[in-house]
Amino acid sequence: PVIDQGRVYAVGQGERMAAVELNTGTRLWEQNFAGISTPWVAGEWIFVMTDDARLVCIARGSGKIRWISQMAAWRDEEDKKGPINWVGPVLAGDRLWLANSRGELVSASPADGSMGSTIEVGGKLSLAPIVANNMLYVLTDKGEITAYR
Repeated sequence: PVIDQGRVYAVGQGERMAAVELNTGTRLWEQNFAGISTPWVAGEWIFVMTDDARLVCIARGSGKIRWISQMAAWRDEEDKKGPINWVGPVLAGDRLWLANSRGELVSASPADGSMGSTIEVGGKLSLAPIVANNMLYVLTDKGEITAYR
């Protein structure tokens, strides 16, 4: 979950994302999708990656969906084999950044979810990128750290 301006935004495996008032526990809105990544709040928008490889932009106040961008969900889309797991997003350099189990760091537009550049990191990624000191850091499953400016 993430806390922003007195509200908790959380998504879980039970096919539910919700916004809850921190002090009272009052549910403000909910959406029907599952995920394990921490949502990213930026201004009036929340960005979240779902378990079925959708990047979703939601209005933080109303819970209404602004856009949905479908990412690759399978290595073999036709036969639905080799699932691709996604983590993130994080916002850095006016781009949303997501990582996946194919070892890719992928950028998307926060305005409309359109895909931008893809960087081959060279190792499977299971953790979301981290932003610190104007750098974007990724950690591969083999323990290799790469920093991008």
